[in-house]
Amino acid sequence: MRSFKNINVAGRGSDIEPNQVRLRNMMRFDQAVTVPGLEAVHRRLDGLSDESASRLFLQTYLEDSGDDSLQEITAPLRPELVPDLLLSSVSDQPALNSHSLAFQQSARNIPVFGARVVVDIDADHRTLVSINGKVAPVPDAPPIATLSPAVAWDRLVHWSNAKNVLPDAFVPPVLTWFLDEEKDVWHLAYHFAAAPFPPPDEGHDDETSAHACIRPSFRASRPEFDFFVDAKSGEVVFWFSSTPGLDVPTPMSGIDCFNCAQQFYGLAGQAGYSLVDPIRNIETYDYNFQDMDLNPPFPKGPISNATVDLAASSPQAVSAHYHATLVFDFYNNELKRNGIDGKGMKLVSVVNVYSSGNNPLPAPQWGNAVFWQNRMWYGQESGQSFAKYLDVIAHELTHGVTGSSAGLVYRNLPGALNESFSDIFGIVIANWFPQRPNAISGWTWEIGSGLAAGGGPIRNFADPAAAGQPDHMNQYKKITQDNGGVHIYSGIHNKAVYKLLTAVDANGNLSFPTREAVLLLYVALTRLTPMSDFSDSRRTLENVATVYYGYDPVVRAARLATIGSAFDSVGIH
Repeated sequence: MRSFKNINVAGRGSDIEPNQVRLRNMMRFDQAVTVPGLEAVHRRLDGLSDESASRLFLQTYLEDSGDDSLQEITAPLRPELVPDLLLSSVSDQPALNSHSLAFQQSARNIPVFGARVVVDIDADHRTLVSINGKVAPVPDAPPIATLSPAVAWDRLVHWSNAKNVLPDAFVPPVLTWFLDEEKDVWHLAYHFAAAPFPPPDEGHDDETSAHACIRPSFRASRPEFDFFVDAKSGEVVFWFSSTPGLDVPTPMSGIDCFNCAQQFYGLAGQAGYSLVDPIRNIETYDYNFQDMDLNPPFPKGPISNATVDLAASSPQAVSAHYHATLVFDFYNNELKRNGIDGKGMKLVSVVNVYSSGNNPLPAPQWGNAVFWQNRMWYGQESGQSFAKYLDVIAHELTHGVTGSSAGLVYRNLPGALNESFSDIFGIVIANWFPQRPNAISGWTWEIGSGLAAGGGPIRNFADPAAAGQPDHMNQYKKITQDNGGVHIYSGIHNKAVYKLLTAVDANGNLSFPTREAVLLLYVALTRLTPMSDFSDSRRTLENVATVYYGYDPVVRAARLATIGSAFDSVGIH
């Protein structure tokens, strides 16, 4: 049976498998252990680059794994290729005092979808801190495509029953290996990203009525999906939703949607003062209720004002700009992430947006907010802008964080995990300010209060069932509705995190300090793979906690017990 292999190695030699003796000698926390040849091992590591060292760690792990399918992807004579991994990103992780190197697995120079490994290397000694991810066995299908990308696209459009697909809608694909674990078969496939149409009859089955109270999450009305088309047969084998000089800043102010005065940064120019924060690279625009589905020209410039005080002239713009600042500050200051994509991308907000597609409201109302095409778009309903909801904004922008790190696909359990992490950081950020963080005893655990059918919340961490969601894995079953239940089953993982954040010890104190728990949840997210599920999330969180608390076995054991109890309580093993 072909399947991905999980790799979760924490940086303590005593915690890994007995057959990984060589790897144990390379680990951070065994520096004081007397092992024959250990000094020679560390001298070798000191002479390597971070990339070469990380590949050596992977080579060693794979060779000693005792798993034939893992051993066959090694290259003993050329460890620089092992396991045919392409370095995709390098970043610093101050919380672990490490350099993090992310690798994408390939085979015969073709990327393997869902196979991603993150290796953390000690920033001081270049020893191993941790390895997290998944690798795949060597594909056993010929690497030759017999269909052209154009023919594959035509097959995809025909299969989807999409109407009026314009020629310029063609999305150049990437030739990719795709492993269908359920059917035990490899596909050489064209990966078409963000195609502007859905699969046929997506979202209709007998589960719809049972979950009618769940309002669809914040997504654009214009559908975009990723598709995998077999490069030989033209069969569509998998799909998922695509949609998550020196400028001197000027202090500005204005009244937000709650009629509260807010302070933020703008930029002075010849036309006055614009909603451009050059420190955080944040800009806010007014769409003037144009229909986004008709592709009108984007506004030529950000919102501007003659003075630094917008007063009550545009509360939706003030809310959008201010809330974008809070989300940026959280990721940048608390988690040391350089913007939503980790590379300092511009954070653009667009207010007063209308969308005619699948919209039951009369123009110019659009009851939605969405992170789409790397921008935040806000509609209005009954005179209330969706820019007022910080939890919704943080939720949507976290889809951007996930998309540029783990890349969790928007379907089935990986999609539910994608939604859950957006919910997690939506809740966290909404409750973080002004005390950074506020005391967890006073946290609000509802997402989108008042936005669900009947005026309730969209999600409820403390009681998922109150928002129409299952709260235990014994209620999980495969469905086709809602991209495989991404908004339905996210509540199970949400409940586990709620249990984790609110757990107390025998003295009534928090079992897991809030700031540390939030940090480790983020670190775990960035080490997941596109096809990770709830169990992968638990294992990765346990692994990063093992590394983070490596200095104290007693604290480490207590934190791991809290994680285990929280996830066990909802049946995630």
